[in-house]
Amino acid sequence: MRHRPWAEEGTALLEKAAGQEHVYAMHELGGIHIARKEPEQAMKWYTKGAVAGLPRAMFELGTLLEEGKGVTAPDSPAAADWFRRAADAGDAQAANNLSTMYTLGRGRVLADDACHVNCRISVLRF
Repeated sequence: MRHRPWAEEGTALLEKAAGQEHVYAMHELGGIHIARKEPEQAMKWYTKGAVAGLPRAMFELGTLLEEGKGVTAPDSPAAADWFRRAADAGDAQAANNLSTMYTLGRGRVLADDACHVNCRISVLRF
């Protein structure tokens, strides 16, 4: 990768903002580390954003967990949990992923098949 001093400066500014609990900066840092092929660092920043309550960071964290990036192995139950949280917060793509996981038999089904149906309905509403 070519050296781009402005990119490093931008990353440093995002890290400063993330240190001040700016959730969108945390999410952006996760994306930067994905682009740099640094999934462990992406996992760190998406986790911080997800725990802080950003639905899109929850979705990205679920995606990393499902694909096994930044972790030792794929973790479908944890991915489903994060997709569920993001879907509950209104992220349509997370609702779709959660529904797909249930359809394929991955992840934990909370109550019964009604949860699966509700996920599909959520996707249709968005």
